[in-house]
Amino acid sequence: MKKITTAAAVLALLAGLAGCGLFPSPPPPPDIAPATPVSVLPLECPFVGRDDVSPVRIPKGTPRETIGSVLNAYSGWLNAGSELVTAWSPGKAVPENCVADLAAKNAGAYSSTLFTTHSDVAWQGYFAAVKLMNQQNLAAVRVAEPGTGGRGTFELLQEIDSTATDNGTFLKFDAVYKPAAGVPAGYTWEDWDKPTRWYVELVPAGEFLVINYTETKPAAGYP
Repeated sequence: MKKITTAAAVLALLAGLAGCGLFPSPPPPPDIAPATPVSVLPLECPFVGRDDVSPVRIPKGTPRETIGSVLNAYSGWLNAGSELVTAWSPGKAVPENCVADLAAKNAGAYSSTLFTTHSDVAWQGYFAAVKLMNQQNLAAVRVAEPGTGGRGTFELLQEIDSTATDNGTFLKFDAVYKPAAGVPAGYTWEDWDKPTRWYVELVPAGEFLVINYTETKPAAGYP
């Protein structure tokens, strides 16, 4: 009888422990609040997320396709942020420095994505010139009447001599930049708004191409 009683007591004890759990589950992890989005612009400016500053890349393709992609990428840079500034309503109430700050963020994103690493003074001057053209476009959009702000575009005039190998692509073509309607006179476009001859050398970078060398000069033979 004693053995039966002892066994019964053990079973009762185990049953009680089973109810409580011999190995209690760990408490559920605390709810983690999503990270607060951070704007790339100063506090006094409208919110602009990191994903809102995304460069237009240059995919691999035939020489003629690459010419179009190069012009598309440059057009993307010159117009980068136009949609954001259009949404800054009313635009004139937005501080002017917000336009300059956005153009600076665009320049950082495009110069580090579309080009091989260049840090010398000449290349920095080149990037600054393109940044200024982007800033001019954004400034024009900022003060434009609703529905009148447009985008500047590049027009290919002719392909001159282009080649492509597994190691890189060399492009020689004529193009002209057409500023958006309503952009004030007196803005500088590095003479890209006149027929211009482009010399561009690109090298592979994964699925894309990046610019290793570029030069432009006036193109003759156009009205």
